[in-house]
Amino acid sequence: MHKLTKSNFLTFLDSPLHLWAQVNKQTETKQFSVYDQLITKQGYEVEPLAKMFLQQKLFTDYPKGSTIDFQHILTDGNYESRIDALIHDVGNNTYDLYEIKSSTKVDKQNKYDATFQHLIGKSTLSVNKIYIVHINGDFIKDGEINFNEFFILEDMSEVISKLEDEVFKLRSEALEVINSSEPPFKQHCYKPKDCPCKNLCHPDIGDYPIYDLSWWKVGQYEKLVAEGYQDLIEIPETAELNPKQILQVRSIKQDEAIIDHEGINHELGNLSFPLYFLDYETYGPAIPIFDGYKPYQHITFQYSLHVMERPDDIELKHFEFLETQKIDPSKKITEDLLKVISNQGSVIVWNKSFEKKRNEELGLLQPMYADELLAVNERVYDLMDIFKDGLYVDYRFHGSASIKKVLPVLVPNLSYDGMEIGEGTTAMTKWWEMVNGASDKDQIAENLLEYCKLDTWAMVEIWRKLKNQIEME
Repeated sequence: MHKLTKSNFLTFLDSPLHLWAQVNKQTETKQFSVYDQLITKQGYEVEPLAKMFLQQKLFTDYPKGSTIDFQHILTDGNYESRIDALIHDVGNNTYDLYEIKSSTKVDKQNKYDATFQHLIGKSTLSVNKIYIVHINGDFIKDGEINFNEFFILEDMSEVISKLEDEVFKLRSEALEVINSSEPPFKQHCYKPKDCPCKNLCHPDIGDYPIYDLSWWKVGQYEKLVAEGYQDLIEIPETAELNPKQILQVRSIKQDEAIIDHEGINHELGNLSFPLYFLDYETYGPAIPIFDGYKPYQHITFQYSLHVMERPDDIELKHFEFLETQKIDPSKKITEDLLKVISNQGSVIVWNKSFEKKRNEELGLLQPMYADELLAVNERVYDLMDIFKDGLYVDYRFHGSASIKKVLPVLVPNLSYDGMEIGEGTTAMTKWWEMVNGASDKDQIAENLLEYCKLDTWAMVEIWRKLKNQIEME
């Protein structure tokens, strides 16, 4: 008889079949992604600070003689959980449970997590309260980290009272799953891209499954599966699909892109020269490194800028900046950028919310340049909108408007494949390694410059492709 642990239970909430596969060693071996490594690393960095915060709390808020125990294991029959911190209050002989999270808020999973622990705790101890310790997202670093300002304690009593009956029932169902000899096939996931057991959840998945359907609404995948559809090409163009989804389905059935030439012409026609193709690279640590920063606030350490003076320019000017030292780059990168970007012309980016937010943050960090950066934001145009808004729909994008999906289809001769740094999470982790004294510092810098330069050049080539297509129409 297997015991159900907290991590087992959280996997069950994600997908019962994932839990069964995990227990029965039928999950596919997946390489721990760079992003996963980064999240884990940041969690490890937060935990020691949280422990110091709780030890401080033990001496200030609890009677003398109270004790704290980290990573305490609680067991209730077939259920088991490891508590991040358990404080014994000798004054009333009760226990407070603390769970440490490296996030800035309590999410749904955290609530079920705390309720699961509460059920085990109350069966074995006289539990008073269960708290979640998480980062204060509004904290701004100014010198040494103040624990009392950096962390927030949230009492989960009210949440637990609402979820207790539901979690009691769910954990019993999860226990049945891990002790079953047969997998719960009717309970597969609807996320094949991230599925740890595709051979069980999606054994017959094709190259363009229904999960490629973009702009989907809650319950749509489940309904399509229930109706027997597996591939995008099978889906009928009915009223249940929104207009953009109909275009996507039509694209695969006609085996061609669906292009709104007039709409694209209108969008590109509103741009003014010179065109500035801009991309930033950033690193967002859980614990702020420099004064003036909040937890997870992006440190903008690099930019690439291609400048097109006229529509027929073949050779474009290219400017770039990369901070290679462990210092706040906000002043240097801002001054460098504003030297080469004039006060006229459109600034083209991919995902404007990201780049515009970085300019806003740089303006707060360097207020003497805030007005100029906000003026840049007023001229920003998001090239991704053409694909996100359905003006150019191609089933080969797999329902995504990411530049990594659009580029191979529109400009197949350009590729991130084979690059030492080929995506953003690798860029941020490699930058952090570089500024912390990596032995191959010069090589990392070269790879970062190459990657960021390709991001802006990719936008140039996609713009040219769009421009050529509407001119040929």
